[in-house]
Amino acid sequence: MNYSELLTNVRNYTEVTSDVLSDAVINVFITNIENKVARQIDTDDQRRYATTTFEANNAFLDVSGPEGGFRFARGLQLVETDGTRTWLQQRDATVMDEYSPERSTTDVNFTGKPKYWGNWDGTTLVVAPTPNVAYTVEMWYDETPERLTSTNTTTFLSNNAPEVLLYGTLSEAYSYLKNVQDMQLYEGKYQVALQDFA
Repeated sequence: MNYSELLTNVRNYTEVTSDVLSDAVINVFITNIENKVARQIDTDDQRRYATTTFEANNAFLDVSGPEGGFRFARGLQLVETDGTRTWLQQRDATVMDEYSPERSTTDVNFTGKPKYWGNWDGTTLVVAPTPNVAYTVEMWYDETPERLTSTNTTTFLSNNAPEVLLYGTLSEAYSYLKNVQDMQLYEGKYQVALQDFA
């Protein structure tokens, strides 16, 4: 199902014209459902891999740059010059503070080959110990889901689970129209379709 088909279907099912359910209003419903699906199931289409290097004597790794938008890290692998790969263990950022309280330092007590990583904020990861050289690292991450829009007329979700997108969008539309009975009907259909898709 493409973007314009979804808009037409939503208006046909609800029997409401674009005067009430404008493209802008339905776009909000679509985005809400895309976000909901991304939170509820893990799809392979959002998995990405990127290789970069740590900066020597700096425990922070900026992850704001990957194409498609960084959503969350799945794991980090140190890649040695001989090709050996070692998984870093994920820990809470508080562990990094205990392990290596000096994050930007040349002090040998706090630097070395990283063993742990954690989320610092929405676009930064932190490792410990602080890298003593510019180690190569491969990040496994999920990107922000591809959005269905008037210019991006199909997505992984619209191609592979159009009923999930339709029923979810209808549930949002009926909520907006304050039609609780139909909202519950399509929320139920959405949940069944989502389980089938998962």
